Amino acid sequence: MRALLLLVIFVSTLRAGDGSRFTFAALGCMPYGETNWPGFERVIAEINRHGPAFTVHCGDTKSGSEPPSDDFMLRILAAFNRFDHPLIYTPGDNEWTDVHRENNGRQDPAVWLAKTRALYFAEERSLGRTPCPLVTQRHDARFSKFVENARWTVGGVVFATVHMVGSSNNNQPNVPGAVEEFRERQDANVAWMKAAFAEAQTIEAPGIAFFFQAGAFAQDYARSGRDAGYKEFLDALEEMCLFFAKPVLLVHSDEHRFRLDYGHRFDRSAAPIPNVIRLETFGDKNLHATLVVVDPASTEVFLPMPLMVPGNPLPVLSRSPYSK
Repeated sequence: MRALLLLVIFVSTLRAGDGSRFTFAALGCMPYGETNWPGFERVIAEINRHGPAFTVHCGDTKSGSEPPSDDFMLRILAAFNRFDHPLIYTPGDNEWTDVHRENNGRQDPAVWLAKTRALYFAEERSLGRTPCPLVTQRHDARFSKFVENARWTVGGVVFATVHMVGSSNNNQPNVPGAVEEFRERQDANVAWMKAAFAEAQTIEAPGIAFFFQAGAFAQDYARSGRDAGYKEFLDALEEMCLFFAKPVLLVHSDEHRFRLDYGHRFDRSAAPIPNVIRLETFGDKNLHATLVVVDPASTEVFLPMPLMVPGNPLPVLSRSPYSK
């Protein structure tokens, strides 16, 4: 019934046509393996067919079992530049955080983080065939190395990427240098998130959206509390969402399935926050994307929905926890 309601709203929204609405697309955790490349190409083609204002890739271009390589990174860059519109990217843990693992050749995460920044974030603009300018954290003297954290505005709505990744956000004491890297980046992320809210307040934005890779929310993993790798950021984000009191959209990847929560809870014990929507993208074998209709004049601002890609298998549905 909920899906049918969304479809009806979507059709009526498109027909209203007051000129202020636009759409954007989001995806993540793809191509995620050589066998997925044909399906990934179909995802790109389908998104291009819809002609969104921009697309955001929420990280994990490769799987955790694939060793990193310069050739693969260049191949991803070429794919990103096949989007007809601006493509904004925020890295995932598989690109750099987890390359220390044995099946990745026990490589140095710091080396691949530096490569990621140098290749995809060399200029202060998006990727894609028609790139758009971005505001990035490189102008903050305290956090100038975090060139991947970006912000942009469309229709008065503020959008921002935050470099928050899986594997406890690299808070990994067993990996040399990881905890120090995590602490510095978490400080940068909190500052960047607050700066985005400050801009939204200044321009009286009707809504704000954040994009990151990590599935950071405790209830998704049956945890009783917030992972230490995400706690400081989530505590600050929850406080800012309550203060902002207008629609906040949180978009991430990580678990490879579509999920949409209205009145999102930051963990099991927390009260739902009515103005927060959490959207998780498809990924891996579920080679589909998401579309979000943005209506700055509406009270809800964001209307997310799945974008099913013709020619790709239907998504695998998660097994119910109540199934025997």
